[in-house]
Amino acid sequence: MTGEKRQALVGSVWTLAGYGGGQFLRLGSNLLLAHMLFPAAFGVMALVTVVMQGLQMFSEIGVGPSIIRSPRGEDPDFLNTAWTVQVARGVLLWLGTCALAWPAASFFARNDPLGWELLTILPVIGFSTVLGGFNSTATYTLNRKLDIARVTMLELIPQIISVAVMIIWAVFFPSVWALVGGWMAYSVARLILSYRFNAGLRHRFRWEPAAVRELLHFGGWIFLGTIVAFLASSLDRLLLGQLLTLAELGLYSIALTFARVGIEVSQRLSHTVLFPLLSRYQAEPAKLVDRSLHARSLILIAGGALVCGFAIVAPVFFKLLYDPRYAAAGDIARWLAISVWANIVLSSMERVPLALGHARALFVSNVVATLGYGVAVAGYHSFGLPGFILGVTSGLVAAHLVLLAWVPVQRGRMALQTVAYTAVFGAYGGLAVWGMKALSGHAEPHWEMAAALATTVLPCGIAGLMALRRIRGLRAEPAGAAS
Repeated sequence: MTGEKRQALVGSVWTLAGYGGGQFLRLGSNLLLAHMLFPAAFGVMALVTVVMQGLQMFSEIGVGPSIIRSPRGEDPDFLNTAWTVQVARGVLLWLGTCALAWPAASFFARNDPLGWELLTILPVIGFSTVLGGFNSTATYTLNRKLDIARVTMLELIPQIISVAVMIIWAVFFPSVWALVGGWMAYSVARLILSYRFNAGLRHRFRWEPAAVRELLHFGGWIFLGTIVAFLASSLDRLLLGQLLTLAELGLYSIALTFARVGIEVSQRLSHTVLFPLLSRYQAEPAKLVDRSLHARSLILIAGGALVCGFAIVAPVFFKLLYDPRYAAAGDIARWLAISVWANIVLSSMERVPLALGHARALFVSNVVATLGYGVAVAGYHSFGLPGFILGVTSGLVAAHLVLLAWVPVQRGRMALQTVAYTAVFGAYGGLAVWGMKALSGHAEPHWEMAAALATTVLPCGIAGLMALRRIRGLRAEPAGAAS
């Protein structure tokens, strides 16, 4: 196996192992906290998360991707300049959060008085942006070097600390502030750990004009792209914050937490493994696309298996493990599986134009995805929440077609790849969901769960076998084989 493929393989294993551990912590803590707290607390935090994501993305200039792909990505002057920009951005974000607290609280309180909680929560959580600004650039250079083991620990250890803080806080003081405390604990832990993994570089304030120009040149379209990416990925909760009560929004948020597992797996693989690898072929578009097609097949297999599995299991999962206040989240999660798959299809190919330096492609595709929210609002008024979700999905499908135009070669093969996996997982998942609906109410919940889990064995088993086959194929290649 070539060194490059070994890096990609080891990186993928670490990414999936770390992600699995992180999801176990996240979903397990979600289950425990749901019993300790109340649905509206999750609704409040859903709004806080959207506001914070919005501020983060509206000020994104692509420091991380710039470090990963730049030829100067290990130059101390370049890194210190990037760190200086990052620190300044963090401080400005906190000030922006404080300024936004009253308008946001006033806006959402019109629909539910609990929205006034944002007035105090936002400035506190906003300080996490200052802490994040001081993070070491090791968080990006480790990714650049495909040192995925440390990248994984940099994510997983703070999550463990955050979950511990949330649960202990909720035991003694059960309120939305337990979730706030966990958020802040994560930021502090990640800041400390980022310097533990810093390979000898001592950060200091630096402003090198050439480095700034490079950061802004590449980050310009990323800045615009992330603004619309925020709208494309988060506008649902902002709109539903006005259409639903905070308790109903809490149910949607919990369902989304579980349904998004497939998206996050595909995005993590694309960002931490695929993008750094593809960036090495900027001058060879044909080879870059060929590599991406092979890697994308595994991402689609893993994501599709997860989406199918949760669409099948979701209703009985919430029925058995949550109290009756959360039962409706199961049906919501099934509908969300459709938009989640569309998101996986889109995110699994967006790194191709980005690796070629076409950051504008992400901007345009995200604009198109955002337009789907117009259809979503109309769908909500006609068909309720399922209509809203299908409207969001329509925007993602259109964005996929637009992004395909930036793939320089083998567009037909990539489009066929999308259609084939969608047909296979759609057919199997649709039949399995129909079967589970027919069974519901005619068997005890634990037998329903057993049937649901048995039904997920086929897609998950096939995904595992195909991944193992690919890994064995890589191992069988001679060391000097062409990569």
